[in-house]
Amino acid sequence: MLINRVVQALQDQVLSAVVFDLDGTLCYYTVSIKRAMADTLRQAQVPADLIGDLCLASDRYGDLWYELQKDHENTTSLRERIWIRLLAEHNVDNKALAHRLSNVYVGLRTASLALFDGVLPLLTDLHARYTLGLLTNGPSHLQWEKINLLGLKGYFDAIIVSGDMGIHKPDPRLFAKLLELMSAPASGAVYVGNSYEMDIIGASDAGMLSIWVNPDGEEEPQAGIADGIIANVTELREILL
Repeated sequence: MLINRVVQALQDQVLSAVVFDLDGTLCYYTVSIKRAMADTLRQAQVPADLIGDLCLASDRYGDLWYELQKDHENTTSLRERIWIRLLAEHNVDNKALAHRLSNVYVGLRTASLALFDGVLPLLTDLHARYTLGLLTNGPSHLQWEKINLLGLKGYFDAIIVSGDMGIHKPDPRLFAKLLELMSAPASGAVYVGNSYEMDIIGASDAGMLSIWVNPDGEEEPQAGIADGIIANVTELREILL
Protein backbone atom coordinates (compact mmCIF):
# COMPACT_ATOMS: atom_id res chain seq x y z
CA MET A 1 0.00 0.00 0.00
CA LEU A 2 1.71 3.18 -1.19
CA ILE A 3 -0.47 5.74 0.53
CA ASN A 4 1.63 8.20 2.51
CA ARG A 5 -1.15 9.68 4.61
CA VAL A 6 -4.91 9.64 4.70
CA VAL A 7 -6.76 11.63 7.34
CA GLN A 8 -9.46 9.53 9.00
CA ALA A 9 -12.02 12.23 8.27
CA LEU A 10 -11.59 11.54 4.57
CA GLN A 11 -12.24 7.83 4.97
CA ASP A 12 -15.25 8.50 7.15
CA GLN A 13 -16.71 11.14 4.84
CA VAL A 14 -19.67 10.32 2.62
CA LEU A 15 -18.40 11.41 -0.78
CA SER A 16 -20.47 11.88 -3.91
CA ALA A 17 -17.99 13.66 -6.21
CA VAL A 18 -14.32 13.45 -7.16
CA VAL A 19 -12.66 16.33 -9.01
CA PHE A 20 -9.28 16.09 -10.73
CA ASP A 21 -6.54 18.42 -11.84
CA LEU A 22 -5.11 17.53 -15.28
CA ASP A 23 -1.40 18.32 -15.76
CA GLY A 24 0.91 16.40 -13.47
CA THR A 25 -2.04 14.55 -11.94
CA LEU A 26 -3.61 12.59 -14.80
CA CYS A 27 -1.11 13.30 -17.56
CA TYR A 28 2.46 14.35 -18.13
CA TYR A 29 4.96 15.15 -20.87
CA THR A 30 7.45 12.36 -21.45
CA VAL A 31 9.86 14.96 -22.88
CA SER A 32 11.01 17.67 -20.45
CA ILE A 33 10.92 21.37 -21.25
CA LYS A 34 14.73 21.43 -21.32
CA ARG A 35 14.93 18.49 -23.74
CA ALA A 36 12.18 19.92 -25.96
CA MET A 37 13.99 23.26 -26.05
CA ALA A 38 17.26 21.60 -27.06
CA ASP A 39 15.55 19.59 -29.79
CA THR A 40 13.67 22.68 -30.99
CA LEU A 41 16.84 24.73 -31.36
CA ARG A 42 18.58 21.89 -33.15
CA GLN A 43 15.69 21.27 -35.57
CA ALA A 44 15.42 25.00 -36.27
CA GLN A 45 19.17 25.06 -37.02
CA VAL A 46 19.93 27.92 -34.66
CA PRO A 47 22.69 28.12 -32.04
CA ALA A 48 22.20 25.83 -29.05
CA ASP A 49 22.89 28.75 -26.68
CA LEU A 50 20.49 31.16 -28.39
CA ILE A 51 18.44 31.48 -25.20
CA GLY A 52 21.35 30.82 -22.86
CA ASP A 53 21.73 27.94 -20.46
CA LEU A 54 18.82 25.58 -21.06
CA CYS A 55 18.41 24.66 -17.40
CA LEU A 56 17.81 28.32 -16.62
CA ALA A 57 15.73 28.79 -19.77
CA SER A 58 13.43 25.91 -18.87
CA ASP A 59 12.85 27.40 -15.42
CA ARG A 60 12.21 30.77 -17.02
CA TYR A 61 9.71 29.16 -19.38
CA GLY A 62 7.65 28.02 -16.39
CA ASP A 63 7.77 31.48 -14.81
CA LEU A 64 6.65 33.12 -18.06
CA TRP A 65 3.84 30.60 -18.48
CA TYR A 66 2.19 31.73 -15.25
CA GLU A 67 2.93 35.40 -15.90
CA LEU A 68 1.69 35.58 -19.48
CA GLN A 69 -1.36 33.30 -19.32
CA LYS A 70 -3.21 36.10 -17.53
CA ASP A 71 -3.10 38.24 -20.68
CA HIS A 72 -6.42 37.22 -22.27
CA GLU A 73 -6.44 40.09 -24.76
CA ASN A 74 -3.36 38.98 -26.69
CA THR A 75 -4.22 36.90 -29.75
CA THR A 76 -0.69 35.52 -30.14
CA SER A 77 -0.46 32.03 -28.68
CA LEU A 78 0.90 31.74 -25.16
CA ARG A 79 3.82 29.55 -26.19
CA GLU A 80 4.80 31.94 -28.96
CA ARG A 81 4.70 34.87 -26.53
CA ILE A 82 6.99 32.92 -24.21
CA TRP A 83 9.49 32.35 -27.02
CA ILE A 84 9.32 36.04 -27.95
CA ARG A 85 10.24 36.92 -24.35
CA LEU A 86 12.96 34.28 -24.09
CA LEU A 87 14.57 35.59 -27.24
CA ALA A 88 14.19 39.23 -26.20
CA GLU A 89 15.84 38.50 -22.86
CA HIS A 90 18.86 37.37 -24.88
CA ASN A 91 18.81 40.40 -27.19
CA VAL A 92 17.08 38.68 -30.09
CA ASP A 93 14.16 40.65 -31.51
CA ASN A 94 12.75 38.32 -34.17
CA LYS A 95 9.03 37.49 -34.00
CA ALA A 96 9.20 35.32 -37.12
CA LEU A 97 11.86 33.19 -35.47
CA ALA A 98 9.84 33.02 -32.26
CA HIS A 99 6.85 31.82 -34.28
CA ARG A 100 8.94 29.10 -35.94
CA LEU A 101 10.52 27.96 -32.69
CA SER A 102 7.14 27.89 -30.98
CA ASN A 103 5.63 25.68 -33.69
CA VAL A 104 8.49 23.19 -33.49
CA TYR A 105 8.35 23.17 -29.69
CA VAL A 106 4.58 22.64 -29.61
CA GLY A 107 4.88 19.69 -31.97
CA LEU A 108 7.57 18.05 -29.85
CA ARG A 109 5.77 18.54 -26.55
CA THR A 110 2.33 17.55 -27.85
CA ALA A 111 3.72 14.34 -29.29
CA SER A 112 5.10 13.45 -25.86
CA LEU A 113 1.84 13.96 -23.93
CA ALA A 114 0.71 10.80 -22.12
CA LEU A 115 -1.58 9.61 -19.36
CA PHE A 116 -0.08 8.06 -16.28
CA ASP A 117 -0.40 4.28 -16.23
CA GLY A 118 -3.77 3.09 -14.98
CA VAL A 119 -5.60 6.43 -15.27
CA LEU A 120 -8.37 5.33 -17.64
CA PRO A 121 -9.31 2.16 -15.69
CA LEU A 122 -9.28 4.23 -12.51
CA LEU A 123 -11.62 6.85 -13.98
CA THR A 124 -13.93 4.14 -15.30
CA ASP A 125 -14.22 2.50 -11.89
CA LEU A 126 -14.62 5.79 -10.03
CA HIS A 127 -17.31 6.92 -12.45
CA ALA A 128 -19.41 3.91 -11.51
CA ARG A 129 -19.58 5.23 -7.94
CA TYR A 130 -19.03 9.00 -8.06
CA THR A 131 -19.78 12.07 -10.13
CA LEU A 132 -16.48 13.09 -11.72
CA GLY A 133 -15.19 16.56 -12.56
CA LEU A 134 -12.08 18.01 -14.18
CA LEU A 135 -10.76 21.46 -13.28
CA THR A 136 -7.58 22.61 -15.01
CA ASN A 137 -5.63 25.84 -15.28
CA GLY A 138 -4.41 27.05 -18.65
CA PRO A 139 -5.36 28.65 -21.96
CA SER A 140 -8.65 27.36 -23.33
CA HIS A 141 -7.44 26.04 -26.69
CA LEU A 142 -4.38 24.34 -25.22
CA GLN A 143 -6.14 22.55 -22.37
CA TRP A 144 -9.06 21.42 -24.53
CA GLU A 145 -6.57 20.13 -27.08
CA LYS A 146 -4.97 17.99 -24.36
CA ILE A 147 -8.32 16.74 -23.11
CA ASN A 148 -9.36 15.72 -26.62
CA LEU A 149 -6.01 14.19 -27.57
CA LEU A 150 -6.04 12.07 -24.42
CA GLY A 151 -9.66 11.01 -24.94
CA LEU A 152 -10.73 12.18 -21.49
CA LYS A 153 -13.91 14.12 -22.20
CA GLY A 154 -16.31 11.19 -21.86
CA TYR A 155 -15.02 10.23 -18.43
CA PHE A 156 -16.21 13.43 -16.72
CA ASP A 157 -19.63 14.80 -15.89
CA ALA A 158 -18.32 18.38 -15.90
CA ILE A 159 -15.11 20.06 -17.09
CA ILE A 160 -13.87 23.60 -16.54
CA VAL A 161 -10.77 25.11 -18.13
CA SER A 162 -9.70 28.28 -16.37
CA GLY A 163 -8.99 30.03 -19.67
CA ASP A 164 -12.70 29.84 -20.49
CA MET A 165 -13.59 31.59 -17.23
CA GLY A 166 -10.99 34.36 -17.02
CA ILE A 167 -9.97 33.28 -13.51
CA HIS A 168 -7.53 30.61 -12.38
CA LYS A 169 -6.96 28.21 -9.52
CA PRO A 170 -6.62 28.67 -6.60
CA ASP A 171 -9.57 31.07 -6.91
CA PRO A 172 -12.36 29.27 -5.00
CA ARG A 173 -14.95 30.58 -7.48
CA LEU A 174 -13.67 28.10 -10.06
CA PHE A 175 -14.15 25.18 -7.68
CA ALA A 176 -17.60 26.43 -6.71
CA LYS A 177 -18.64 26.76 -10.35
CA LEU A 178 -17.58 23.22 -11.15
CA LEU A 179 -19.42 21.87 -8.12
CA GLU A 180 -22.51 23.76 -9.28
CA LEU A 181 -22.27 22.09 -12.69
CA MET A 182 -21.91 18.72 -10.97
CA SER A 183 -24.79 19.42 -8.54
CA ALA A 184 -22.42 18.36 -5.77
CA PRO A 185 -21.98 19.92 -2.32
CA ALA A 186 -18.46 20.99 -1.40
CA SER A 187 -18.63 18.93 1.79
CA GLY A 188 -19.20 15.77 -0.24
CA ALA A 189 -16.49 16.40 -2.83
CA VAL A 190 -12.76 15.72 -2.88
CA TYR A 191 -10.23 17.41 -5.15
CA VAL A 192 -7.17 15.50 -6.38
CA GLY A 193 -4.17 17.46 -7.64
CA ASN A 194 -0.39 17.75 -7.64
CA SER A 195 -0.01 21.48 -6.95
CA TYR A 196 -0.27 22.32 -3.27
CA GLU A 197 -0.87 26.02 -3.90
CA MET A 198 -3.28 25.73 -6.82
CA ASP A 199 -5.10 22.51 -5.97
CA ILE A 200 -4.93 21.77 -2.25
CA ILE A 201 -5.23 25.31 -0.91
CA GLY A 202 -7.77 26.21 -3.60
CA ALA A 203 -9.96 23.22 -2.78
CA SER A 204 -9.70 23.87 0.95
CA ASP A 205 -10.75 27.51 0.48
CA ALA A 206 -13.76 26.24 -1.48
CA GLY A 207 -14.79 23.95 1.39
CA MET A 208 -13.74 20.72 -0.33
CA LEU A 209 -11.64 17.84 0.91
CA SER A 210 -8.37 17.32 -0.92
CA ILE A 211 -5.77 14.71 -1.83
CA TRP A 212 -2.28 15.86 -2.75
CA VAL A 213 -0.49 13.81 -5.41
CA ASN A 214 3.11 14.12 -4.25
CA PRO A 215 5.36 11.77 -6.24
CA ASP A 216 8.62 13.28 -4.99
CA GLY A 217 7.75 13.03 -1.30
CA GLU A 218 8.04 16.78 -0.76
CA GLU A 219 7.46 18.33 2.65
CA GLU A 220 3.87 19.51 3.04
CA PRO A 221 4.00 23.35 2.83
CA GLN A 222 1.16 23.87 5.31
CA ALA A 223 0.64 20.88 7.53
CA GLY A 224 -2.91 19.68 7.98
CA ILE A 225 -4.57 21.20 4.93
CA ALA A 226 -4.44 18.13 2.67
CA ASP A 227 -6.78 15.34 3.78
CA GLY A 228 -4.67 12.78 1.96
CA ILE A 229 -1.20 12.52 0.46
CA ILE A 230 -0.37 9.91 -2.17
CA ALA A 231 2.54 9.31 -4.52
CA ASN A 232 0.51 8.31 -7.58
CA VAL A 233 -3.07 9.02 -8.63
CA THR A 234 -3.88 5.30 -8.97
CA GLU A 235 -3.46 4.96 -5.20
CA LEU A 236 -6.94 6.49 -5.01
CA ARG A 237 -8.21 2.93 -5.42
CA GLU A 238 -7.12 2.22 -1.85
CA ILE A 239 -9.07 5.22 -0.57
CA LEU A 240 -12.14 5.69 -2.74
CA LEU A 241 -13.01 2.26 -4.16
